Amino acid sequence: MFEIEVKPSLDKSKVAYKKPDAVIIADQIKKSGTKAMRSGLKKAEDGSLVLDISKKSIDARHGKVTINYRFDFITQSEKDSREDEIRSRALPLIDAFDNGKEYKRPVVVGTGPAGLLAALILAKYGLCPLVIERGPDMDQRIRDTEAFKQGKGSVRSNSNIQFGEGGAGTFSDGKLYSGISSGLKDYVLRAMISHGAPSDIVYDAHPHIGTDRLRNVVTGLRKDIISLGGEVKFNTTFLGYKAENGCLKTITVSDSKAIYEISCDRLILALGHSSRDTFRALNRLGLDMQAKHFSVGVRIEHLRSDIDMAQFGFDSDYSSDITPAIYKLSCDTVTGRKLYTFCMCPGGEVVAAQSDDKSVCTNGMSLRARDNVNSNSAILVPVDSRDYGEGVLDGVKFQEALEHKAFLAGGKSGRAPAVRFSDLLENKPSTMFGKVKPSYMPGVECADLKEVFPEVILETIKDGVGKMGRRIKGFDDPDAVLTAVEARSSSPVRILRDPEHLQSTNVKGIFPCGEGAGYAGGIMSSAIDGIKCANKLADSLLDS
Repeated sequence: MFEIEVKPSLDKSKVAYKKPDAVIIADQIKKSGTKAMRSGLKKAEDGSLVLDISKKSIDARHGKVTINYRFDFITQSEKDSREDEIRSRALPLIDAFDNGKEYKRPVVVGTGPAGLLAALILAKYGLCPLVIERGPDMDQRIRDTEAFKQGKGSVRSNSNIQFGEGGAGTFSDGKLYSGISSGLKDYVLRAMISHGAPSDIVYDAHPHIGTDRLRNVVTGLRKDIISLGGEVKFNTTFLGYKAENGCLKTITVSDSKAIYEISCDRLILALGHSSRDTFRALNRLGLDMQAKHFSVGVRIEHLRSDIDMAQFGFDSDYSSDITPAIYKLSCDTVTGRKLYTFCMCPGGEVVAAQSDDKSVCTNGMSLRARDNVNSNSAILVPVDSRDYGEGVLDGVKFQEALEHKAFLAGGKSGRAPAVRFSDLLENKPSTMFGKVKPSYMPGVECADLKEVFPEVILETIKDGVGKMGRRIKGFDDPDAVLTAVEARSSSPVRILRDPEHLQSTNVKGIFPCGEGAGYAGGIMSSAIDGIKCANKLADSLLDS
């Protein structure tokens, strides 16, 4: 295994002509590589070896910036063996289903990363899953969200940044880095690459696809599922289930024409974290659930160039091979609560993530290029039963109340309440914005965030942002813009499941899955949970 450092180019004229990473490595080896690396490169160029990059990271410590690559030269057969091992981890039962036996079709609810990867695994086993999605396909979903963004329509309850093909993750940059350790990560990355994601996500230390590219990945996965015998029904809402003797028998769904039942004894429930009506329905039906801690806060925006300068010492816009700076921060505050950043979107925008026309909710996203003027992230405060009560659905009610207060503070028009950081410190609404202009569309309203948040949350934000400014120069910039409210960073409930078989603790045949069920937090962890649930479901069929 070889390691090499590359100094980034600062010639802005080269930005449009960025070289692939393998070419950058080859150039560097030709300039200064060791004898062993030069020999390996020569064999790679003549086709006998493959240059295999295992990791790329940016090191901005100690006042200098370098791109670090870890790579090796391997034979094509070695590379093929690695790929086979990655596939076998995700599809350990592939040979068990190659017997011509027919099984009852499993159902997957939701087309977020958990639902899509679960359906893909089931389809590869030849189980022909039925996938139902309450929202529309990608094309219609994009039209609806763009119309609201441009002020040309109201929020559609089942076609917005939360609901529709691809789930909430489709409009959140496509960030794939995750703190979980799993051998399934590589399979998820390769599945996405095979459906249109950029190839660098497999080795980048902080991989991201970009919202624009992720949309094509999602539709590609759906088409693959269908080509393997699966079926996808859009604009079809899961309403509930019937069970006998603790075993699933049917599910109830609705579409534009009717409410009807589907015979079903295996169901992957990958709802997504915003399926509040479904949470209520499942609670009424008696499915085992419990409240789960989550976090709320705001989106904070800075100039992308300012964050770059603080992290790198130069503007990434002038580099041909450095992407905009990212950060991940957390601190203790005077209130006794933590403040932390989440879902950081360099060169991105703050987007409208509400799913009804009486709420305002924010999220963040970036396109693949990450070249917008602002960088943003959520800054979040953990909340628990002290803030909203002991009931299973009290966290849901707390989220809804905050989002409605944000709607009122924004002028009841879908505009979001926003404030400059210096004005927040002075406990007053802003009258104008400085060098940082809010990116939220369809627009913001200058507001006093005391109308939205409990005092403890605001005090945590004020103190924490100041402390974060000691970590990243300018993070506490007076002109930084804070836009409310970010309330859906994770699910407020957990649908309980048996840790061994991943089935509901009181209804056999239901597999609670992904972020909405309380078992994941982001695209990668959700996709991995989908693969795990699909394999547990498949294994249960073999045992039946």
